[in-house]
Amino acid sequence: MSQNAQTQPLPGDAEQLSKLLELELVQKRVQWQQLKQRKKSLRSLAILFLFVIFAGGLVGYFFVFNRVNEERQNRPVTTSNR
Repeated sequence: MSQNAQTQPLPGDAEQLSKLLELELVQKRVQWQQLKQRKKSLRSLAILFLFVIFAGGLVGYFFVFNRVNEERQNRPVTTSNR
């Protein structure tokens, strides 16, 4: 019997219930926005990380290519005397 009385809202409680639901929705909206911002930050960091890896590979390739090119130019020319 006491459970029945607790589950039925009183006529004056409709406005209070409405305010509580609105408050809960506002809290959920803030939580969703925080999660969205965190996801956006992680996505930005991932793209930045890939860019740094790609740029590092290009710089490494450039140095290796220059080194090989210098060695090729500094190689003594061998002539055969026949």
